[in-house]
Amino acid sequence: MFFLPETNMLTDMSFKLLKIKYLLFILLWITLPGKTWAQEIEVNTANGTVGPKSLKGFVVCLELDAKMVEKGWSRYLKSLGKFETVDNQAMAGLGLMVTAISGDAIDFYSKITVSPRCVQVFMGALRAGSNMELLDVQAENVKRMLYDFAVEQYRQDLIGQISEAERVVNLAVKAHDKRISESNSLKNKMARNRQERSKLLRHLDENATHLVKLKSDSTRNATDLEAALEEINKVRKIAEEKKTKLNQVK
Repeated sequence: MFFLPETNMLTDMSFKLLKIKYLLFILLWITLPGKTWAQEIEVNTANGTVGPKSLKGFVVCLELDAKMVEKGWSRYLKSLGKFETVDNQAMAGLGLMVTAISGDAIDFYSKITVSPRCVQVFMGALRAGSNMELLDVQAENVKRMLYDFAVEQYRQDLIGQISEAERVVNLAVKAHDKRISESNSLKNKMARNRQERSKLLRHLDENATHLVKLKSDSTRNATDLEAALEEINKVRKIAEEKKTKLNQVK
């Protein structure tokens, strides 16, 4: 598993550069061991038993997932011709014409053995319908076929690792983009909050000023009411006095 560092403070451009650097690092990390695999792959001479048939052949040890190797080997055998199951993980293809090995028909025998250390793939071949071994040059071609299969299996494993590395990097990029989006959203909310706060403070100041004016107007109005009431009382008193004088006139 590959992890990218925290990048909350990175700009989009710097993160893209970082992504490229990490991809290059991952590809280099994966590919460097692969350069030595071709040298480490050893196809050795071995004796094998496939069903009732015992014969000399070649074996290669692959430090890969057993199911992957079994699937790949089954597909490879089908490319050579029709093979039938002889025993558990043992196959035989009789009377096959494989021009890359020989112009004559050949009987192929193959078996896969899974051990804690690796997956062993055995292949042997005889002249069709006999127990006669192949010529040395033909046997070397069989050995080469087994070697090429092993190289292809490691290559496919590398492709899978690269694909997984890219998937992890893409997940990190998506997570980073999500954090950037969330960060921008929070910044926008904070900006709107500051604007609302500023607007509310301005309204509070305006309300305070308006309240002072209302209090002043209320005080002035109370004074005006007292003055008006006093004036009414004066006029009422004068009117009463006039009535009294009017009643005294005979």
